[in-house]
Amino acid sequence: MKNKLEEGMLQIQAVLDVVNPNQFKEHSVALDQWFWKLRDAVEEAEDAIDELEYYELEEEAKDYKVSDWGSPLAKWKHKVVKSIKDVSVLDMSVNRFTHRGTLKRLKKAMDGLDKAAAGTTKFLEAVRCINGATSSGQKLGHLASSNDRQTGSMLTADKFVGRESEKKRIIEWLTKDTSVKESEIVPSANQIPIFSVVGHGGMGKTTLAQSICQQDEVVNHFMVIWVTISTSFDATSVTRKILESATRKEPSNKHLEALQQDLKEELNSVKFLLVMDDVWEEGKRDEWEKLFAPLRSRKNGSKILLTTRMASVADMAAKAMGVARDCLILGGLEEDENIELFNHHVFSGLNLQDYSHFKKTGEKIARKLGGCPLVIKVTCGHLQGNMSVAYWENFLHIHLEHFKGSDIDIMKVLKLSYQHLPTELQICFRFCSLFPEDHKFYKEDLVHMWMCSGLISQATNETLNFEDIGERILADLTRKSFFDLKSRVYENDPEPHEYYVTHDLMHELARNVSYGECARITNAVRTQSDTYAFHAFLNFLLTWSRKYPNLRIFAVSSLILNLGLFGKLKHLRYIDIVDISSKGIYHIAKLYHLLVLSFLCPSTVFPCRRSLLCVAKQERFMVNLYRLRHVAYSFNESYRCKFSGILPISRLESIRRLSIYHVKESRGNKVSLIRNLHCLRELYVKGVENIENHEEAINAKLNEKQHLHSLSLEWSPHTGEHDTVDELVLQHLEPHTNIRNLRICGYEGQKPGISQITKLYKLGTTTLTLRASTAQISFVDKSSKATADWPAFSYV
Repeated sequence: MKNKLEEGMLQIQAVLDVVNPNQFKEHSVALDQWFWKLRDAVEEAEDAIDELEYYELEEEAKDYKVSDWGSPLAKWKHKVVKSIKDVSVLDMSVNRFTHRGTLKRLKKAMDGLDKAAAGTTKFLEAVRCINGATSSGQKLGHLASSNDRQTGSMLTADKFVGRESEKKRIIEWLTKDTSVKESEIVPSANQIPIFSVVGHGGMGKTTLAQSICQQDEVVNHFMVIWVTISTSFDATSVTRKILESATRKEPSNKHLEALQQDLKEELNSVKFLLVMDDVWEEGKRDEWEKLFAPLRSRKNGSKILLTTRMASVADMAAKAMGVARDCLILGGLEEDENIELFNHHVFSGLNLQDYSHFKKTGEKIARKLGGCPLVIKVTCGHLQGNMSVAYWENFLHIHLEHFKGSDIDIMKVLKLSYQHLPTELQICFRFCSLFPEDHKFYKEDLVHMWMCSGLISQATNETLNFEDIGERILADLTRKSFFDLKSRVYENDPEPHEYYVTHDLMHELARNVSYGECARITNAVRTQSDTYAFHAFLNFLLTWSRKYPNLRIFAVSSLILNLGLFGKLKHLRYIDIVDISSKGIYHIAKLYHLLVLSFLCPSTVFPCRRSLLCVAKQERFMVNLYRLRHVAYSFNESYRCKFSGILPISRLESIRRLSIYHVKESRGNKVSLIRNLHCLRELYVKGVENIENHEEAINAKLNEKQHLHSLSLEWSPHTGEHDTVDELVLQHLEPHTNIRNLRICGYEGQKPGISQITKLYKLGTTTLTLRASTAQISFVDKSSKATADWPAFSYV
């Protein structure tokens, strides 16, 4: 039956692959619903097979548990029972699960596929009729080449065009005398002037504000504080953002009163420019006044710059502060500026002389786009993948014929660019509608969620793994301006942290094209999705396990007190939570499909040592999770070390990232257990001093792990009695030459195996960090020829 299901799924999936739902979605509601029924039939079959495999994995886990942990009597009984079952059951894969209802679900899924398959011919005929009625759109698609909001004060646009008069006006306002203007509003001594930039989405309000913040007149006279507001507005959360931007660290206080006092103290003697980007709140005057309260009576000369789509927001901010409204309405770029920006983006990386025949049509398109920078950028990303004059002409005359620059027109152009993305990119982009508008996407997390949701296929490229394909998809979406890449430097960490954001219009587009497919649950009262939703971003502890039994991803940003709900979520592939307990580990350990496991446990969450000891007792359950590809956990040091000891390291043959593995002298925590983990990309080994001899180091087989690109080896402080052993261990923990980042910390031997380390270096790709634990250790001479050729070398 499983084979029949898979064959039926392939047949219907083949139909879905050749159909673009965007071609008929707006022309036929019935056809759109038919398409979704076909997709639902495939996904119901996927879930049935998934459940079957779940119980197969459960049986394997039981076999492993008894053979590895059971008493001699238990092992004998298990062997007898298993032999009887093997003899008496002909179709064990089905019969085994009859009592669990799995067989019933398999039959139901099979019936659903049969019914769906029976109507595919008529479905395709109906699609052809729709395409015939919209032949112009089909013609454009045929000409297409087969190739295919969180903000900050740093200017992210690679080219800033125009806006000189607007920039001059704002800078003059910033540097002029700050006396309060005469107005109908009664002035007082504790007002801060506010200047608002108002304009349609995509007009470049944020980019203009970023450019202002880079000017010497601003940098030399103000401490710049930048916060992105978006649609979520309350005094507490915005005050926290302002304080974090001002101090460059996350506030420890959570309550408004404490945050206000901290902010007041921080800004007491500072002249600041507060940039409030992308503000939507035009009401809630009391929240505005609470927000402005700690900002009043600050050092004379401080200013507030605000960007918004609505003039009513500028009015409300001015009233709440008690100042006259000072406002700039930001229109489109001038025609010559528009053409300059268009040429910059569409011919980026190309030789203009080779494409001179595109110039006339390109200028017509640029003029037609009406000076909206975001539309120009996204359109250019689309046209770059279709470098044919015929295609450009059709694009101009078909899709821009009635373009007038309104919000509706802008969204239509953005949607057109989306519709011409490859299907895999469309699916991954739609997924991002689950997250808040100002969400920061980190590459690794986003790729993992795409992978665990089944959105990444290896069918087109068997040589790349899911993670590599996901990174390529993210790069393509960024190149086409559906994402913006940004970076941030945190306190006490000089390395920039990269992340991705979507423009608010792109987020709106994602919500529009994913309607009915994705659910973002922001409270425990209601949701606008149905029970077929496969993904949910949960901000609170919810008992949705019954309503959403098919969830693949569970990510929570707040404290979870009860993890028992995981028992019902058999299909989970991804868990990112902030709480852990022995009971929680027990339930998680039964999620045999789990691929990514991430914990964040601050000390306030995990205060007692006894809790961790309870968790450690769950080791026998954790052996079930041998399909894990990525494990990350953030406890304090002692907790991290203990938690690493309960993972079934030797069974994690698919693991890509192991954030910490603590070697211990006790049984079961040998470094040699990682010898079969050939898929490792990142590895952090702590407690290297506990490696008994160089034979054990050799058995780790680090030199055979060709995919390993980041390795950390850390010695804990010890007596130094084993310096000779340490030298041999370091020598035989030599990784493969593909290593890019190597960190050695706490090593107390006399020789670091410098010849071996030098051999690892590949020009421009390897970062080597060495840190001795005692003052007398200076085993690397940075002036020597061996290290002179290491531009990325650092000695801490």
